[in-house]
Amino acid sequence: MLTRRRFLQVSSVAASGSVAGCAAPSRTASQSARPSRPARLGPGAPRRIILVVSDGMSLGTLSCADHLSQLEHGRELAWLRLLRDPAAHSALMETRSLDSLVTDSAAASSSWGSGARVLNGVLNVNSAGQPLVPIYTLGNQAGWARGLVTTTEITHATPAGFAVAVPDRDHGEDIAAQYLRTGIQVLLGGGRNHFDPARRKDGHDLFAEFAAAGYSVARNRSEFLAAPSNSPWLGVFATGHLPYSVDHRQQPDLQRDVPTLAEMTARALDRLLPHDRFFLQVEGGRVDHACHNNDAAGALRDQIALDDALEVTLDFRQRHPETLVVVTTDHGNANLGLNGMGTRYRDSSACFARVAQVRASFPILLERLRKDPTPAAAAAVLAESTGWKPDETQVEPFLPFLDKKGSTLYGQMNSDVAALGQLLANHLGIGFTGTAHTSDLAPLAAIGPGADQLRGFLRNTDLFDIFTRLAGIDYRNPSEPLVAQRTRIGGIEDVASYARA
Repeated sequence: MLTRRRFLQVSSVAASGSVAGCAAPSRTASQSARPSRPARLGPGAPRRIILVVSDGMSLGTLSCADHLSQLEHGRELAWLRLLRDPAAHSALMETRSLDSLVTDSAAASSSWGSGARVLNGVLNVNSAGQPLVPIYTLGNQAGWARGLVTTTEITHATPAGFAVAVPDRDHGEDIAAQYLRTGIQVLLGGGRNHFDPARRKDGHDLFAEFAAAGYSVARNRSEFLAAPSNSPWLGVFATGHLPYSVDHRQQPDLQRDVPTLAEMTARALDRLLPHDRFFLQVEGGRVDHACHNNDAAGALRDQIALDDALEVTLDFRQRHPETLVVVTTDHGNANLGLNGMGTRYRDSSACFARVAQVRASFPILLERLRKDPTPAAAAAVLAESTGWKPDETQVEPFLPFLDKKGSTLYGQMNSDVAALGQLLANHLGIGFTGTAHTSDLAPLAAIGPGADQLRGFLRNTDLFDIFTRLAGIDYRNPSEPLVAQRTRIGGIEDVASYARA
């Protein structure tokens, strides 16, 4: 077992060493990521731990995604099939952060990644500014290979929470450099801007640095599919986040260049399988972004894409039974839900069925609407992109929001995306409570060795304790009391930025 004393003997906590600012990466820095001798595992412990995360998924999102899957394919979601498996266990998980009942993704992932609650906006750094040791640093010292797969930028909060310590989640350049020093075997997602010397503030060419450290670097789907299995992988398939699934389905160039989450997950598992043991985090991050945008079709398409990736992991577990698969969310977001429509709610099913006709995410739809913000043109754009041509009088109240001149009684809904979501709710029957995260309990399901420890009611920090115990790691980061008032040392999520993402 890797104990705290043993960890301190073999590691200077290289992954957490540059918290105030990240030092320039070096080719020899990855030497610090070499694993120590493997930790001893207890009887019946898993040799592979896979965490699948639907970022920002409220229960209504899961419900409606299943409605859509049943409607289009006559198939129940893999998540719900898992819940009915007698071998599976389920739980509800509390999601708060150190300073708020409502967490952001950085604090949420840090709770899993370090076992400690931190301030919103912060990744594995306590309120005194001291770094905590992430689970992937501990796992490396205990002989576990590691992978991160996401539809967001690979440096985004949820993947980063397993691997780095920075005082601000927006320090993407520092996070990318820390990834290099920690030697994670698989990194797949978006975020080329954090590796490109032309875009990095320090001018460092992290693509070259990763290649010099032995990584196979892929910038599109073809390069990714051709990546050799005997090298670590860095795959970044977009400048920022990967495209929404609703757009990916409609655009052949995106299908050619950007792998799906299921494809990335399948290849990541193949790449990690030769290792005696591994951790893998898989994130469907754009569910969260679509919910911030009140984009029902965007959220549901990405939830189904996440479910496809979950099915890949469950199929893998069938072939390799020493695998623990856990699926959950880090927090709710905007509480997407299908409302009762029409007399005795008899129109609800017909309204919901129209989701299948939506062919564009809100960022693309808003771009089209702004080209000619007149009632007639807006109605035509909506008809082409959503299958619904509203009456011009229905569109008129929405148009001022395109120019930031709209007004609502609830300030959180005073935005172009929220107004568009409310307009389309008349057609789809799907509404939202806001444009921000919520304090909902998170559903969790698990199957495989150790799944019996993930049941009942959990705190988010419990996942770190359970995962480390199963992995033969005896290490606890220091915790601190909850704070009543927020002390700002990092930035929280900028909701408005998602309207353009």
